[in-house]
Amino acid sequence: MPDSKIRIEELTSLEALRQCVEIQRATWGWKDEDLLPLRTLLLLDKIGGLVLGALDGGGRVTGFINAFPGFREGESYLHSQMLGVLRGYRRRGIGRALKLAQRKEAIRRGFHRIEWTFDPLEIHNANFNLEGLGVICRRYVADAYGPSTSTLHGSLPTDRLVAEWHLRSPRVRSRVESGMNREENRLPAESVDVHLPADIALIRSGDPARTAAIQQEFRRQVTDLFGDGYCVASFGTASSPGTVSYRLAPFGPRVLAS
Repeated sequence: MPDSKIRIEELTSLEALRQCVEIQRATWGWKDEDLLPLRTLLLLDKIGGLVLGALDGGGRVTGFINAFPGFREGESYLHSQMLGVLRGYRRRGIGRALKLAQRKEAIRRGFHRIEWTFDPLEIHNANFNLEGLGVICRRYVADAYGPSTSTLHGSLPTDRLVAEWHLRSPRVRSRVESGMNREENRLPAESVDVHLPADIALIRSGDPARTAAIQQEFRRQVTDLFGDGYCVASFGTASSPGTVSYRLAPFGPRVLAS
């Protein structure tokens, strides 16, 4: 749970949304060309989108999450674009609280799914998305955003997995409503693991060439499995020492119930 002094609410005022722009600068270090501008943030609630903020006792926006309305395969959904929390407020449960508030509001509005993208090499984020929230992934986008002005991304292509959060599924409800952990034995026997070094963050900071090779091999394996009808269903410590793994299983009702 977040700090008791933090409250989550929808942001629509000019001043609050202006703070969201500054949180983008502080979180990712982007130049102006990569920022989501104030005028777009102001537009979101007028077109069915959403901006939620985490406010401290003095009304300062300490973190925010935004989403655009989307349409895919005959169904409307929300595309959650970014979630940022100021450095001094991290590790207080604010990010999770923002995601859960986003889910609650999406359900209230009649949505069944929220999607967003994340870097598969950011393994703590992967664990949060797959195990903490219960997303699945069926799509991989190579260099999704092109070159980034953020120093966090370095010179790597901005490859992303697309997270699908099926809001009312047993899979999601077991994680966000009852706090249950995954049950790996409920995944099909034909599940396949794709490994990454557990110290990928350290490798990324010191060996760009090796990191690029790891990214390319991960991309190849995962996209091949997606082409065969698999989805990313879980994340955890692999059996091989020093590695973590994405577990992929054939997509179907059993995965959404796992």
